[in-house]
Amino acid sequence: MYNLMDTRRQISRICWAYTAFLAVSTAAQIFFGALLEPLVLIFGQSRALERAALLVSEFAMYGIGFPLFAWLMGRIPSCEMKEKKKISMGQFLGMLVLCYGLTYIGNMLGSILMEMAGSISGTDYSNPVTDVIGQMDLGMVFLTAVLIAPVMEELVFRKYLVDRLVPYGQKTAVLLSGLFFGLFHGNFYQFFYAAVLGAVFAWLYSTTGRIRYNIALHMLINLMGGVLPMVLSQGSEAGNLFAFLGYGFLNIFAYVSMVISVILLASHYRQIPWFSGWVFRREPMLVTCLKAPGFWAFLAGSVLLFVFG
Repeated sequence: MYNLMDTRRQISRICWAYTAFLAVSTAAQIFFGALLEPLVLIFGQSRALERAALLVSEFAMYGIGFPLFAWLMGRIPSCEMKEKKKISMGQFLGMLVLCYGLTYIGNMLGSILMEMAGSISGTDYSNPVTDVIGQMDLGMVFLTAVLIAPVMEELVFRKYLVDRLVPYGQKTAVLLSGLFFGLFHGNFYQFFYAAVLGAVFAWLYSTTGRIRYNIALHMLINLMGGVLPMVLSQGSEAGNLFAFLGYGFLNIFAYVSMVISVILLASHYRQIPWFSGWVFRREPMLVTCLKAPGFWAFLAGSVLLFVFG
């Protein structure tokens, strides 16, 4: 069925689905945010309204945008792996260390880039993720970042996307999944680590065919990178010795993970197994993407998200 569909048309349709997801989710978030504005003016800013705004934002993305996205992607041929593969607990923990280290390396690259941009332009940029998390309570951070986001993001950027790209080769699926995931975060602070993690997660899913590994890893990364530092930092400031020690250990583990991840990639990069696609392509995938109207639409939407998000 893949040979009957032009590759450029397939890529364009996939990109149009992501463009629609981005546009509808953003429009719904703006609409619901406007509905909440009068309540803020009447009652003032409160913890309850902050929670409501966050839940409404999640609903706009996954309750409104996602069903449309799933319907559009469902009309595009896919190829799910029939023979699933298992990984051992040791391999899973190794992937966790690798992903955790890459997260911090990517985050450092994004921060350095934004500091350089701020110095050149004379603008004081701030990390929007840090700002948002700092205003949220622990329960909401856990609900959104550890429970909801990993499940939905793995479905959107791995399950739906990779199943439709593997016929063109595993590398194509991995690279585009990482690129799409990075762009969808909408800022350079998150782009680099999200793109790298997205690529690693796409390789894992396309290799095993089991999305649950991705979801579990994603949950742990968000827990260790978002919730735990928040809890331990607050405990340290309150004078809790165990929180202070735990926060220090977590930082040490982050630096050790960065070193290990660099060593692993440098020493094993050429040994990573890849499988080829089975759809004949007349041109490199990059050229195909650049000729696909949907790709440019998604890229334009992502640029607007970076500028105004």
